[in-house]
Amino acid sequence: MYTDYIPGTIAEYRRFSDHFVEVVSQKATVWGIPAAAVERLTTGHTAWTTVQDEADNRETRTPLVVEKASRLRGEDKANIRWMVNTYIKPNALGTITPEDMRDLGVHIRDTTITHHPAPTSRPETTVSPSGRFQHTVTAINPATNKRDKPADVHGICYAWQLGGEPPVKSEDLPKSRFSQKTREIFAWDSSDQGKTVY
Repeated sequence: MYTDYIPGTIAEYRRFSDHFVEVVSQKATVWGIPAAAVERLTTGHTAWTTVQDEADNRETRTPLVVEKASRLRGEDKANIRWMVNTYIKPNALGTITPEDMRDLGVHIRDTTITHHPAPTSRPETTVSPSGRFQHTVTAINPATNKRDKPADVHGICYAWQLGGEPPVKSEDLPKSRFSQKTREIFAWDSSDQGKTVY
């Protein structure tokens, strides 16, 4: 699952941003980052850390200082994202290595396509009314008899037909939806009352 490379807590963000600004400042010339861009980054970071230090100190902490620190941290984050998107990831000179990216804490896009083999098993399903004009379809792992997908199954193709003649085989069902969820809710219009769902 994808997670943001910028930490959420203040303490983690402080460690991350201090290191990020220090490394970029040291390597900016080699990486081809203009001095003005570095100054924008460092000036914004210094402004935030100065006020954040006041907010962390019981003797200088006030609601106004806390609010200002929060605002400046937002601006600092924006400057870091701007630096990453404008200079780090484009890597115009080709001098920023994958190791540099990892050191900065920036995600490296994986360009290698990973192929997964076709599943050898498939879930079973249960269908139950779950409210007026709706059904809930639940996937069951036949190996465990629990609400789950088999281990080698990435997702489930739910297929259905509302009304009409019964389909001869599942391939004849006209509507389908692919989902990674093990439970899907299908809602119908009140005008479809009395129709059979396949």
